[in-house]
Amino acid sequence: MRIWASSDLHTDYPDNRTLIASLSDHEFLRDALIVAGDVSDHLDTLAWTLNTLAKKFAKVFFCVGNHELWFRKDTEVGTSIDKLAAIGKVCSAEGVLMQAAMAGEVRVVPLHSWYHPEWDREADIPGATPIDKLMVDFKLCRWPPGLSALNESLARFMDGLNDPSSSPLPGEASATITFSHFVPRQELLPEKRMLFHPNLAKASGSTFIEARIRSLKPIAHVFGHTHFHWDSMIEGVRYVQRSIGYPEERKRRGDAQGVMMPMLLFDPAHGGLTPPQPAYWSDYYARTRRDPNNIQPAPWVTQYWDRSR
Repeated sequence: MRIWASSDLHTDYPDNRTLIASLSDHEFLRDALIVAGDVSDHLDTLAWTLNTLAKKFAKVFFCVGNHELWFRKDTEVGTSIDKLAAIGKVCSAEGVLMQAAMAGEVRVVPLHSWYHPEWDREADIPGATPIDKLMVDFKLCRWPPGLSALNESLARFMDGLNDPSSSPLPGEASATITFSHFVPRQELLPEKRMLFHPNLAKASGSTFIEARIRSLKPIAHVFGHTHFHWDSMIEGVRYVQRSIGYPEERKRRGDAQGVMMPMLLFDPAHGGLTPPQPAYWSDYYARTRRDPNNIQPAPWVTQYWDRSR
């Protein structure tokens, strides 16, 4: 069974729904697909997307991203935790897996997660917009009392859903592949000075994901959220992001960073993990040492801030 990787399908956009619908009805029928979050905040669109993919692949694995837990209408009731439970029912109805299962001889493990600002341990860029003024999650998500994305309480709660008592692991496997929506290591995010919104790091990753990876010892981990294509090896684990993203992003990046969904990650007929794929930022850092202490914004960031002002 081959395993394909994807994230950030954002099928609220008609162009993205067209891409999903255009995937072959025959090529993947014996294969598994990982979808690392951010499909849609509308349950009906999420259900359509997962149903479409479940017809094209033998197995579909899914974890929620931040978009899934939004509430756009004041008339909707409940919290984002209630919505997570509703999404679980949608996945169950569509035959999509939100829990660990086997894909051939490979154990695939979805990891529940959320970001927390303590994950960011690098120097800040002066003048950057505070993250709670930037991310709409802070307006559109509803958390029960005691849980907040402004500290690690929410990330800790979400990670707790991965405990074996809640999500038991299947038995013998030749290898393990894990995935999460959010980012496990800060090296998988460009330096802050490179980003239009440098405080993105405070709403991107979780130390709890990396701890799970160290415990599970996967050969690869798939993630999403940032929309930066990535493919690199760190401490024996291959880290991959391959997102559809927004239509305007694909146009801006061109075909080389655009419609590459899904990405073939594991092929037993060719010995397991596939060769590394081109990805702008991971290729850049393969040539250039990361320097997170440099807090001088890149020229394109300065120009963007000037235009914004």
